[in-house]
Amino acid sequence: MSDNERTTAEAIDRAWEMMEDMRICMLVTREGETLRARPMDAHPSREEGCIWFLSDRRGHKDDEINRDPQAALTFAHPGNNNYLSVSGQAEVSDDRAKIDELWSDMNKAFWPNGKTDPNICVLRFVPEDAEYWDGPSSSIGVMFKMMAARLTGAPTDLGENRKVPLD
Repeated sequence: MSDNERTTAEAIDRAWEMMEDMRICMLVTREGETLRARPMDAHPSREEGCIWFLSDRRGHKDDEINRDPQAALTFAHPGNNNYLSVSGQAEVSDDRAKIDELWSDMNKAFWPNGKTDPNICVLRFVPEDAEYWDGPSSSIGVMFKMMAARLTGAPTDLGENRKVPLD
């Protein structure tokens, strides 16, 4: 589907679907002039208009967000040639009910004492804009399209690239 065929509402839906499908992302924050990225397990909630994360107070990201809430998320599924970048605002919270809601046994790898560990906090990321690249799901298809473009001199169609507002 080309950019002109997909409505803005459909493109926004696609961005949320990609977040839900990929789940693991890189959270980018700023420390002065330095950008820092680290992998995080995203819990997108379109109904709440945000993406939730469990975080550890002993890390630097919480301090960085408290100083500068502008942040970004990058999601990737190279096997499907799907990529998503989301910019927005983040905040740190001690919402114990949200921690309880987001908790799974997998989190014991980070917090062996369980969800009552006082080092656990919640990050709430409110997206403002997203840009996605929704490519063909086959690497063979990508190679074929690239070879065809090279032979014909036509631009390569590697799927849809779209910027959408999420706020």
